[in-house]
Amino acid sequence: MNKPRATDTPDEEKQRTDSVEKSLKLNDEWLAGILASAMDAIITIDEQHRIVLFNQAAERMFMFEVTDVLGTSLDRLIPIKYRDRHEKHINEFGRTKVTQRQMGQITPLSGLRANGEEFPIEASISQIKVNGQQLFTVIIRDITDKKRLESQLLRSQRMESIGTLAGGIAHDLNNVLSPILTAAELLQMRTNDQSDDSTSRLLNIIQTNALRGAEMIRQVLSFARGVEGDYSQLQPNHLIREIVKILSDIFPKNIELSFSINPHLWYVNGDATQLHQVLMNLCVNARDAMPDGGKLRIEAENVEVDDHYARMNVDARAGRYVRLLVQDNGSGIPADILDKIFDPFFTTKKPGQGTGLGLSTVAGILRSHGGFVNVYSELEKGTHFTIYLPASQDQQNAVPPVTRIDLPEGNGETILVVDDEESIREVARETLETFGYRVITANDGTEALALFATQRQEIRLVITDMMMPFMDGPATIRALRKLDPEVRIIATSGLKASTRQDEISQLGINSFLSKPYTAETLIRTIALVLGSGDKG
Repeated sequence: MNKPRATDTPDEEKQRTDSVEKSLKLNDEWLAGILASAMDAIITIDEQHRIVLFNQAAERMFMFEVTDVLGTSLDRLIPIKYRDRHEKHINEFGRTKVTQRQMGQITPLSGLRANGEEFPIEASISQIKVNGQQLFTVIIRDITDKKRLESQLLRSQRMESIGTLAGGIAHDLNNVLSPILTAAELLQMRTNDQSDDSTSRLLNIIQTNALRGAEMIRQVLSFARGVEGDYSQLQPNHLIREIVKILSDIFPKNIELSFSINPHLWYVNGDATQLHQVLMNLCVNARDAMPDGGKLRIEAENVEVDDHYARMNVDARAGRYVRLLVQDNGSGIPADILDKIFDPFFTTKKPGQGTGLGLSTVAGILRSHGGFVNVYSELEKGTHFTIYLPASQDQQNAVPPVTRIDLPEGNGETILVVDDEESIREVARETLETFGYRVITANDGTEALALFATQRQEIRLVITDMMMPFMDGPATIRALRKLDPEVRIIATSGLKASTRQDEISQLGINSFLSKPYTAETLIRTIALVLGSGDKG
């Protein structure tokens, strides 16, 4: 209340009145400016929860015009299932003047846009009294992006945990696969001599699936830890033929498969396992899009991408490509999510039916190969995924598939095999004895040292696992080096050599084998290490 002072003259009193009115007007304009420029929604309601103030941010957030909401209930901005909770929150604050956050309680809140979309919010509330009426002002922040980031962080942490878990179990899984693979290959060699076609075919199935199991482990490690692939020049025809065979065996009979493959595809530079994964992911997605059956077609051809086409595709560069098409006539992909399908963890499948990693993995692998992917889809008409893989620059020097030749045989050299897996020891013994070596086995480092100490003069080579109980590989190798600094050692592990590079270098290991390894790889590695010079 602007009360005149006793000493004020009439002019001074008028000046003071004008000044106060001017200040009040400025305050009103200032408040209006704050309300208009605020990034958060500001909503004031009366005691009956009717809206009496609705700023511009609130209009944008809730998609309502201010004239549409003034005088209406706050309930229209709250999903029905949350209205009781919101009203209880406001009434409780009106009595106690204490928010749930101040009480250490955080209750999830949600808003409702004019288009019916629910979204998560954070809200703070204050209470004022105007002309004897209680008013509540709520400041609201849309936390949709915050929740999305939190979800992505949790997923990222989960993937990191998967990576750690994958690294931990890779060694054990490869220990299981290693004797299967080596034994199958050894039996295959013997069966070939006996011309037993049926047995040979069964052993080939065992060997092929053991190799695929090892590849699956590498795929998990590759995705979870970002392990680089093994790149070489590949003929896509070989890869596609394998995919065709697998699809013919495992896909339901109500899916009609057809193929059109150029027999003279250009070579590409890539990782066969990763490219196998790309095609399998796309084909499995196509199968899932046709639960009642349909048509799946794979095409492959050589194409030239010109500058014009390259400018229309962000990831494309002009040049020669091998183009692969995976086409189905299934349910199709809705237009509103088509641009999201390559996002990590995005999936339209039900819980337990998909992780949302398949297509993001496809895009990531293709980018790492210098390629790209396009997608076209119509609802109820199907989807076309078109993959572009850059052709190898040097087609003349592409390496053809290697056929097996005679393997080098030993001359009775004694080899000490150290591994805590009995099956690996026995298969190694059988393989090495077949190729002319004498074999001693130990199930841990302690036993290996005892055997080496008594037979040091006879033992020409030690093959030891890196992960064993009681005394692991590195400790065993260091102890062996003390007994004989010149002893030759081949280390084996379910993890790739790149993950142990520093350790291998420090221990002076002669060679390293990643499990599971083939009999051919084992025999050639032994011949190489033994042929590098005489012991001592």
